[in-house]
Amino acid sequence: MNQEHLQRRRIRRRSAAVLAAAGLVDLASAVTPPMRDRLGELLGWVPLVIPQTATAGVALAGLALIMLSRGVRRGQRPAWALALALVFLSAVLHVVKGIDLEEAVILLGAGGYLIRHGAAFDIVPDGPSVRRGLAAGSVAASAAVVAATLAVRVWPGHLQKPTLGRTLIDVSQHLVGTRATPLPGRFSTLVGAALFMLGCGVTAVTGWLLCRPLVDRRRQGKAGLARAREIVAAHGSDTLSYFALRADKQFFFHGETLVAHAVVSGVCLVSPDPIGPAAERAAAWQAFRAYADAMGWPVAVVGANEEWLPIYEQAGMRSRYVGDEAVVDCAGFSLGGGRFKGLRQAVNRVARNGYSVEFFDPARLPPPLRAQLRHIGSTSRRGDAERGFSMTLGRLFDPDDEGLLLAVAFDSEGTPAAFCNFVPASAIDGYSLDVMRRTDAPAPNGVTDFVVVQTIRHLRDNGHRGLALNFATMRAVLAGETGDGLGTRVEQWLLKRMSASMQIESLWYFNAKYDPTWRPRFAVYDGPEQVLPSALAVARAESFTDIPVVGRLFAGDATTSEDSPAASQSPWRSDRRTWPQSP
Repeated sequence: MNQEHLQRRRIRRRSAAVLAAAGLVDLASAVTPPMRDRLGELLGWVPLVIPQTATAGVALAGLALIMLSRGVRRGQRPAWALALALVFLSAVLHVVKGIDLEEAVILLGAGGYLIRHGAAFDIVPDGPSVRRGLAAGSVAASAAVVAATLAVRVWPGHLQKPTLGRTLIDVSQHLVGTRATPLPGRFSTLVGAALFMLGCGVTAVTGWLLCRPLVDRRRQGKAGLARAREIVAAHGSDTLSYFALRADKQFFFHGETLVAHAVVSGVCLVSPDPIGPAAERAAAWQAFRAYADAMGWPVAVVGANEEWLPIYEQAGMRSRYVGDEAVVDCAGFSLGGGRFKGLRQAVNRVARNGYSVEFFDPARLPPPLRAQLRHIGSTSRRGDAERGFSMTLGRLFDPDDEGLLLAVAFDSEGTPAAFCNFVPASAIDGYSLDVMRRTDAPAPNGVTDFVVVQTIRHLRDNGHRGLALNFATMRAVLAGETGDGLGTRVEQWLLKRMSASMQIESLWYFNAKYDPTWRPRFAVYDGPEQVLPSALAVARAESFTDIPVVGRLFAGDATTSEDSPAASQSPWRSDRRTWPQSP
């Protein structure tokens, strides 16, 4: 069954590519002048308006085929049927517009390929989206016809004003590119061109909406969330497992396995890796892919663990290394030695200023402290929304979140100055960083380091083993661990150029201060044609300015200290990210 689904996805991918190519052939042919001898022979049989109309029809059909290729890629039956009809219509129009036999043969070949593999297209598109697309297209086209008709009737120019019915017909013809009858009026040329451009736009937008995938409108419910919590508690074997419980994720269950996902911009984003018994992994992923295929969703995995890659690859997916997660060994951590001089000085400086760190259960905070911390969070974040998708929980101090750890730094007067929220991570017998905040008020440089170091000591003293911090973007590339080829050197050059505004190197250096173990993470996607849609979907899920897996990086200049006022004013502080610190 897995091979059957994999073959079906391949057929859909190839068919979409064939349709897109056919659409490009249509568009190229429409803007290319016809061969003079063929056109002359054709005009011996039909008037000039027929080839002109056919040319406009070919252009619209080409645009429609490109739009419909999205639906065909998703396996939607209506998109396949409409595309098939347009392919054969285009073949006829190519002959009518200038006896373009070569293009007609190409279109007929595309139609034959679609017919041969018709069984692979059995998905019904999203009903509300179809209705919205048809309504939007109808309203836009009607409004354009009415507006153009009024323009022609009000400013008829020197030509005789036609009847209202004749005007409506002429305007409608110009909307689809037919210019058999010139429009009257001083703005006739502009109106005609605008109508055809609007017709192309209506075709594109309508085709886009008609090919939207099914939307999962199920309500998760308390029972689903309770079951998800049980599975995470029993089988959460990754540092990102707890983040599966974000409120904006849907749950797919197979046996004792949970797949947390969200559909963003038509792409199904899975994060973290499926959670469940190891023995169920292959079967659970196969069942989820069958479900996603039935919904017409391409799938991308955000922050995939290395041990899951064979299962994803078996399903026909591809992977790309994107960075490393920093995991600190609490038992072996020490500030001794010259290597940790800068970190030791920062921590000691904060301690000398009278700061201390206390630990709480964030679900049971005293109300006054909760109010103070919420104020710190909202002012440092510059907004109410908890941004993120793959590595933040998206909420703070929720009474239903059990087993979390909150570290709060207090100044010498007992006022909260910074806090870090951590979620349980049984895979490392410890915790994983959720969010990190500090006050906007003046404070010694190094408060964030102070909180992290005290947390490591607290975990060690309580018998815990690990603390997961941040992701270092493309760390292995920057460190020269991926070879010294031309491609690697180009990647290094680009990453260094981007570091000035995205703190790529600075995040690596910050993580390295704690001498962590580096755990690689990967982005997994369906195929080359899905790289850009998947990347855009991840960027949207991570609130537009985030890069998948590696944390939020758009926080100002890389030379800004993590505890400087400028850094604390960043609106993107709701993340698993620390900032570069000056010693």
